[in-house]
Amino acid sequence: MATRPMFALVLLAVLLVLLVGLAAPAFASDKLNLFPNPETFAARIVLFIGLVFITNALIFKPIFAALDDRTRRVAGARQRAEEVEEESDALLQRYESSIREVRADADTDRKNHLGHAREEQLRMAEAARAQAETKVEQARSELDAALLGAREGLNAASREIARAVATRVIGRDL
Repeated sequence: MATRPMFALVLLAVLLVLLVGLAAPAFASDKLNLFPNPETFAARIVLFIGLVFITNALIFKPIFAALDDRTRRVAGARQRAEEVEEESDALLQRYESSIREVRADADTDRKNHLGHAREEQLRMAEAARAQAETKVEQARSELDAALLGAREGLNAASREIARAVATRVIGRDL
């Protein structure tokens, strides 16, 4: 591959030497000559065709190869970008679905805990109510007992007071 550009450079140098060597001086003439000199015309045609091939090999092919390579790289980068975008979309969808699942699980757990807490609250309120009723009943019993004791005490005291009053009123012991 390295010999081909070298050969093209040598050929280009030879053609340039021929082009310079074939140059003819321009003479002013009173008649217009539309047909060039046949010997130099053929040499110039050959030189032009040689320059076309050399220019193609040294300039146009490398430029077009670089442009084609760039086009391939851009297409590859675009394709990779599309693949990455598809992967990121898939990851985003998985992330969103997992968030929805976790939220649903958390909501279910919250409702379960709330239900259990309500049941516990009701149970505790029922226990407190039963305990309060027991204390109220106990207090009523104590109050009834105290009331009965007070009545008996009042009855005994009223009899004593009545005796004392009767003893004073009558003036003697009964």
